[in-house]
Amino acid sequence: MKISKSEILFLIQNTADLSGKDLTGIKLSEIDLIGVNFSKCILKNADLSKSNLSLCNFEEADLTNCKIDSSNVSGASFKNAILNEADFNFSFLPGANFFNAQMNKVNFLNAKITLCNFENANLQEAILQMAEAFLANFKNANLKSANLKQGSFTGADFSNAQMNNVEFFMSDLSGAKFIGTNLEKAEFIRCFLIATNFSKANLKDTLFENNNESRVQR
Repeated sequence: MKISKSEILFLIQNTADLSGKDLTGIKLSEIDLIGVNFSKCILKNADLSKSNLSLCNFEEADLTNCKIDSSNVSGASFKNAILNEADFNFSFLPGANFFNAQMNKVNFLNAKITLCNFENANLQEAILQMAEAFLANFKNANLKSANLKQGSFTGADFSNAQMNNVEFFMSDLSGAKFIGTNLEKAEFIRCFLIATNFSKANLKDTLFENNNESRVQR
């Protein structure tokens, strides 16, 4: 059952618990929502842009096509959430947890995703162009056909991820791990590959062109 914005704001002020609510299309932009429980909520087509969502709980929520651009989402949890085509453009997300989330075509353009956990997440056709992802965890993630151009992925772990047809262009991958990763037909063009680990990776038809590199392969 859907509830009004005034009822939502009342609940936030008094209990900070909106778990299980149908908030389809709700507009909660430019609001301080720190620590609110949105677990199992329906937030399809909602607008949470320019808001403070740090430490919020979005576990098992449906945020399909949700706008979360230019927001502070640090430390929030999206475990097992649906985030297909969600927009995190220019958002600040250090330490956010996206374990096992469904994120087809999600947009992290210019986002800060340092130390984020994307393990087992489905990021097929995701946009991570110009993202800052220092030490991010992408283990076992599906990143097929994702755009990771001009990003900073220093120390990131892509071990055992599916990364067929991924595009890296002018990306910093120094110290990144691609151990056992499927990189068939991926492209690395003008990237920094200093001490980047490709041991046991599938590099069939992978393109390496004009990189600054000292790759590790065993």
